[in-house]
Amino acid sequence: MKITPLASALGAEVHGLDLSKRLENEQVAEIREAWLRHQVLLFRGQQLTPQQLIEFSGRFAPLATHDNYPGELRHPDHSELLVVKASKVRGERVIFGQQWHSDLSYTTRPSLGSSLYCLKLPPVGGDTLFANMYLAWETLSPTLQRILEPLEAVHDLTNGGDYLRASRDRTEAALKRNPPVLQPVCRVHPETGRKALFVSEWMCPRFEGMSSEESKGLLEYLFKHATRPEFCLRQKWRVGDLLMWDNRCTVHMALADYPTDAERELLRTSMVGTPSGRLVDEPPLA
Repeated sequence: MKITPLASALGAEVHGLDLSKRLENEQVAEIREAWLRHQVLLFRGQQLTPQQLIEFSGRFAPLATHDNYPGELRHPDHSELLVVKASKVRGERVIFGQQWHSDLSYTTRPSLGSSLYCLKLPPVGGDTLFANMYLAWETLSPTLQRILEPLEAVHDLTNGGDYLRASRDRTEAALKRNPPVLQPVCRVHPETGRKALFVSEWMCPRFEGMSSEESKGLLEYLFKHATRPEFCLRQKWRVGDLLMWDNRCTVHMALADYPTDAERELLRTSMVGTPSGRLVDEPPLA
């Protein structure tokens, strides 16, 4: 096994492994150590069945069965897999993740990590961006860190741009499955002990106890600061790539830089994280 960095901020490629074969415990431990160090790991040239993808991902944490997702987005034969492609949900076209976010932050069990395996790609485009939220926190001024550390932010799935165009029925169904939650703005990684910024433009309309208008300026600054180019990695996909990332210290975004009729299809697993956050128990301030 050989590991080479992909960018200065985060990301590394792991060479010399065939993930269709069961890994030894020592190999899994080495991958986990590299994952904690680099946050995003890339394995190129893999040939995996859905079951092999599930088995590999499950070596790092229990896998979610995605009960909080519409059936149209789940794999028909494997509840542990999401099919990441343009889909119809209640008759409306839905495309995954085209705003910065951390997976399942809008639940009280945010995802520990995710794996994504590439099946089909458009002729050009379809890249994914990742940002290092350790660096986002550590490069804030000490004064701003002291202001932010005790705060919580609302994480609301329907805050995203896709829902601005959604029908009322689809939005209400999403809120019934996933009511908004409060999460700490400063998240301490349970394995590394490092602090990470935990807000994202898709999910966060306001801070707890503050109106959207009061929150807007600071949140917009944090969204822009956290995704500065020097904090980012751009994944240029190839068919057969498998990527795994740590949701506890990264955010990511799929780029809509390809024709709407082009095929882009990947399979995703979601690793179950530790409990975090609580349901919003107050109405938004006017």
